[in-house]
Amino acid sequence: MKYEGMIFRPPSEADSLILQVTVGCSYNRCTFCAAYQGKSFRIKRFEEIQEDIDEASSYRSQIQRVFLADGDALAMPQRELLRILEYLKLRLNRTERVGIYANAKDILRKDVEELKALKNLGLGILYLGLESGNPEILKRIKKNGTVDQLIRAARRVKESGILLSVTVILGIGGVEKSQAHAADTGKVLSEMDPDYVGALSLMVVPGRRLRRRLKRENWSFRLLLA
Repeated sequence: MKYEGMIFRPPSEADSLILQVTVGCSYNRCTFCAAYQGKSFRIKRFEEIQEDIDEASSYRSQIQRVFLADGDALAMPQRELLRILEYLKLRLNRTERVGIYANAKDILRKDVEELKALKNLGLGILYLGLESGNPEILKRIKKNGTVDQLIRAARRVKESGILLSVTVILGIGGVEKSQAHAADTGKVLSEMDPDYVGALSLMVVPGRRLRRRLKRENWSFRLLLA
């Protein structure tokens, strides 16, 4: 497998084949995320992806799940995603489910029928980062999507029949916004009605965008800065 840079995947995809179909993140401006800094976003050529699938096919009896990396592979054109899923179905015919990261805007660029077409070719779960249900916090962390967009995206995924896993970040509101973060996030999660919810802990890394903003704006956090 020809990976470029660090590869990230959801905890539930620990046993999956990680297939890197894009490099980096097309947005890459969320202040809390340092995962794709230093990478320039690009979509890999189908020939590159095909070679990796062909290599993995030698172990197809052991591969039950596939995860499409990097940060928001759903940003790929629909025809390219369909082509990849078709080839996965051909070469890794024992695969039970394909997963992918997505952001709200990428989901909303596809209608329900397009999402259903992906599902019919094996896309079984979408991982969507909510982070917080509080609009002010979302603006503060430069999240690529509003509360309304996140809710509409979640409902579109649910309507398509694809499983939806939503992540939130504990501590992202700081001390002063902790109550609003908790209350608003609970409310929005109820409206999104995901199949799974994952709660992650905020990590503040030296030299990264959120750490610099914390110092500049004097946010108050009861956590250990790494």
